[in-house]
Amino acid sequence: MNSPMVRDTESPLRLKIWIKLVEPELTPKEMAEEVHYLQADILDLNGLEKTRFSFSTISRAEQVMRDGVSFDLPPDRLPALLKRLCDRLDHRPLNTLVLIQYSQTKLQIQTYRSEDLYGILAAAEALLPPDSIYLAKAEAYSRTQGEISPAEDAVLEVLRQRLNLDEAVAKQLKAKALGPYKTLKAKRQRFQEVLMVELARQSPLADDTWAVLQELADNLGLPQPEAWGIYQDQLQQIQAEAEAIRQLQIAETEAAQRRAEAEQRQAAAERQQGSRQEHLDQYQQMVRQALQNNLYPLTFDQGRLEQARQIWHISAEEASQFEETIRSELYGRIDSAIGMDYSRLRQLLWEKAWQKADEETENIVLKALRQNMEPLDRDAILQLPCVDLSTIDQLWSRYSQGKFGFKAQQQAYYEVDRRPLDFLQLLAWRGNTVSLNRGLKAYTQLQFNLGAPAGHLPTWRWCCPSLESGYEVSDSVVEAMFLHLDKCFSLGQPLPAFGPLSRTQGV
Repeated sequence: MNSPMVRDTESPLRLKIWIKLVEPELTPKEMAEEVHYLQADILDLNGLEKTRFSFSTISRAEQVMRDGVSFDLPPDRLPALLKRLCDRLDHRPLNTLVLIQYSQTKLQIQTYRSEDLYGILAAAEALLPPDSIYLAKAEAYSRTQGEISPAEDAVLEVLRQRLNLDEAVAKQLKAKALGPYKTLKAKRQRFQEVLMVELARQSPLADDTWAVLQELADNLGLPQPEAWGIYQDQLQQIQAEAEAIRQLQIAETEAAQRRAEAEQRQAAAERQQGSRQEHLDQYQQMVRQALQNNLYPLTFDQGRLEQARQIWHISAEEASQFEETIRSELYGRIDSAIGMDYSRLRQLLWEKAWQKADEETENIVLKALRQNMEPLDRDAILQLPCVDLSTIDQLWSRYSQGKFGFKAQQQAYYEVDRRPLDFLQLLAWRGNTVSLNRGLKAYTQLQFNLGAPAGHLPTWRWCCPSLESGYEVSDSVVEAMFLHLDKCFSLGQPLPAFGPLSRTQGV
């Protein structure tokens, strides 16, 4: 069975509507446009999106053109339709013929006035018994969803009041529309119970059995698509279980062979992995030896490493990762939360190029905050990532044996009880404030050697408006910087264990 059988069911209560434009002055093109817009306006109404239309035609000047539409309409949508037609007449008062038919009774009006058209609503509704209108609407909701939602129930209550139906009568009509099982869940459950009994007898179902089950769905008030979906779900589950049993049997037959093949592959992989791991270990040892006294391998060592990498089938990416991992271990990590490259700063510090390293620190900080070489203010300082501050600090601290770096500056700040001016003087960034230049120093007057006071480097040139007229750091910047440093790390943290500094120790 590939699709649900289509069965005749009792048609819901409908009105027959004809709408025709009676305007001889309209050109054929204008008439076609008006009919098109009329159809679009009707389809735009809630509940009429799938309305099927028939078109009436008229011959004029040897040309056949459409002049109106006809269609079926649920009775409860009549007020909305008349309101839409009245809006059209208010916008453009075209002479329009409207005919409403129920059974053998017809109601007709021809007018260009919206008030005339809307005035026939009461007469149109009188064509149908109120309980028939109410039942038709309740059945439409039940037939669509299998139950009546709170919103739909509210619509039915307004309709009941408009039709002047007694509450008890409306309740009986709603119960009739819903059937013996009031909720969609209950209808599904009952249908599924019967379906499972039938599927135990035959799977898939014969057409005549499915036809009886469709009748059951109709009597329950369960939408046909719901019934078909339940059947398909159960059928797929039965088929899946049968397929699972078949696959299990196949799997048991092939299990021994697969296990044997897997064991062979595993043994081969272990042998290969053992050999590869041995090569990787040897390569890493070569890298460590090449980096023992230099940040980067010398030309001779680089040639040996490249030859070994190719022989042992180590990718360039793996080799680069090994080299950076060992370099970070020996000479300091260069982690960054925002993708900054600290390799040049590490090399300058390794070379003891203190002033160039200080300038590189400024470049990194400004790039990190995208300042375009503009001095940082207190708000910008608070945006410096803690990971990057820690990287800068540990590099300066490592190559100065703990004398320089942010933690050294933080210690100095604590020693002067967090007084910005005393801090600047303790670091020798500022002299006696009673002098003519207020103790300010030009950047070139600072000390770029290990003889400088503890915490003297790195300078904070990235927050100074001018370096020539005077290296000046404001109190607000000092306070903001240490507020941020206190958040990022404390003085109680131990310094990292440094690797060999063979070259720098002799500089």
